[in-house]
Amino acid sequence: MAAWAGTAPVAGLQEVPRASLGEPVAAYEDGLGSMRGVRELPDGRVLIADGFGEALIVWRPGAGADTLTNVGQGPEEYRLPDGLFPLPDGGTLLIDLGNARLTRIEADLGFGETWPIARGGLGAGMTMMIAEATDRNGRIYYEERLGGMMSESDSAAIMRFDPASGETAEVGRIRLSEQERRESGDANNRNISIQPVPFSAEDAWSVAWDGRVVIARADEYRLEWNAPDGTTTTGGAVPHEPVRIRDADQEEWLALLGGGLRVEVESDGGAPRMSMSRAPSGAGDASPRDFEWPRAKPAFAPNGVRTDSRGRAWVRRHVAAGAPALFDVFDARGQRIAEVELPEDRSLVAFGEDSVYLTRSDEFEFAWLEKYAAPAIGG
Repeated sequence: MAAWAGTAPVAGLQEVPRASLGEPVAAYEDGLGSMRGVRELPDGRVLIADGFGEALIVWRPGAGADTLTNVGQGPEEYRLPDGLFPLPDGGTLLIDLGNARLTRIEADLGFGETWPIARGGLGAGMTMMIAEATDRNGRIYYEERLGGMMSESDSAAIMRFDPASGETAEVGRIRLSEQERRESGDANNRNISIQPVPFSAEDAWSVAWDGRVVIARADEYRLEWNAPDGTTTTGGAVPHEPVRIRDADQEEWLALLGGGLRVEVESDGGAPRMSMSRAPSGAGDASPRDFEWPRAKPAFAPNGVRTDSRGRAWVRRHVAAGAPALFDVFDARGQRIAEVELPEDRSLVAFGEDSVYLTRSDEFEFAWLEKYAAPAIGG
C-alpha cells in the first residue's frame, strides 16, 4: 500500500495529506511506440491500445500477454486503436481511429456494436464524437466546440450520447484555451493561421462511473460536480502558488504542441470511407520567440482531470518543467482532500479497481506501463 509522505506546507494553501505511490506491483515487459489507452478489466487483465503498432494487447500482470489479431476494416476488426473506456457488464469502448468509429468490445473480447465518430455527415456541420469518458449506463461523453470544429469559439459543450436511445444531450459547458489568429498576404493569396496562446487558462473535465460530470474551473480554481438529476455541487476556491514560466517550461510546452487528429476521406466510386490518425507532437520549426508568454502557468494542466474507482476527482497541477507530476484529489463535495505526487518521469494513464496505471518514456520515446497500488486516501 502506498505510504503517506506527511503534509505539503505551501504558503497560502490549506495543508492536506500528501501521498506517494511507492514501488510498482507489476510492469508490462515491452516498450510500445504509443500507449493511448489502458483499461483494467474486471478479472484483472489489462487492455492496452498501441496505436503506433496497430495492436490491442491483453496483458495479464505477472503472466504474460496476447494480442488481438483481428486487424482490418471489417465489422469485427480494428485499425489504429486509441482510447479505451469501461462499459457495463465488463465491456470496453474502443476508439478505433483507423476505421473512424467507436466499437464495443465485449467481456469475452469479442467485437460488438459500433458507432461512427463523425456525426452530422461530411461537411461544415460535421462534429466528432471522440469519447473522453463513459458511465455505468453505457453512455458516451465527448467535447464539441461551439460553432463547429473550425470555429474560433472559446467555449465547448460537454455532450452525452446514449447508444440505447440514440439521444444526445448537452450536460455542461467549458472554457477552452485562447487562440491567436494571424493573417498575411493579399486578397489573391491570403494565409490564415490559428495558434494556441501558451499556458492560457482552460477548464478541464471528466465523468465519474455514476454519471456525475466533474469540471475544474480555470477562472478561479475550484471543482464543480454536475449530477445526472441536474443538481450542482461546487467546492470552494483552491488557493495555489503560481508556477513561474522559465526557458525549460517554454521548451516543454513546444514539445507537447500538436498531437491533434488527421482526417482522411477516400472513395473508390462507392460510399466515402473516413480514417483518422494522430498527428505527431512538437512544434516543428517554431521557437519560443514565435509566441507571447505569460509570467506564470495556470493552476492546472489541460485535459488534467480524471476520476478514480471511488468517484473522486484527480486534477493534475501545473508544476515546473522536469518536476514530478502532482495531483490534487477532490471528494464529492468538491473539497480538496489530498495531494498525490507521482514517481519521477511518470504519467497517469488509467485507474483500476484498487490500482493506478502509470507510463514512463525512455530515451527512444518508447512508453512503458507500470501498475501501482492505489494510495490510501480518505474521502
